[in-house]
Amino acid sequence: MIYTSNDILPINKRNQRSIFLAGSMDHKQEGSWREDIITEFGTYSIFDPTNTKHDHLNTKEMKRHIEWELDALQLSDMILLNFLPNALSPISLVELGLYVNSKKLIVICPKEFYKSSYVHTLCEKYSTPIFNNIKEAKTLLKNSL
Repeated sequence: MIYTSNDILPINKRNQRSIFLAGSMDHKQEGSWREDIITEFGTYSIFDPTNTKHDHLNTKEMKRHIEWELDALQLSDMILLNFLPNALSPISLVELGLYVNSKKLIVICPKEFYKSSYVHTLCEKYSTPIFNNIKEAKTLLKNSL
C-alpha cells in the first residue's frame, strides 16, 4: 500500500513492514527513483511524501504536509534517503540529521552531490549505511525488511 501526504497514516494492525522514501525530488525527470522502489517493494507499506503541488501549498496545507512527513518518518521501519547528484535537497539534509543515528536509515549519496563529503562523514560517524548508488542500497533494504 502506498501512502502520500493526502492519506491518513495507517495504524499497523497487520504488522506490515514500512519504508519511507526520503530524498531529492525528481518529478521533472522520467523514470523516478521513487517509482522504481514502489514497483520493487510494493508488497510493503510505502510512505511517499511526493506532492506535485508542494510549491503551491498555502500555509495550512504546508503545515499539514510537514507534520504528515514527520509522523510517517517516525512510523516507518526503514527510511531510504536518496540524494540526487544535481539537487540541493535541504529538507533531505534535515531528515538525515534527524535519523542518522536511528538504525533505520539507508542513505544513497553519489560523490557528485554538492555536500557528499559531509553526508558520508556523518553516516560513517554514526555507522549509518551509505551507498553511492541505489542498486547497492536496494540489496540492504531487502535484507533489512
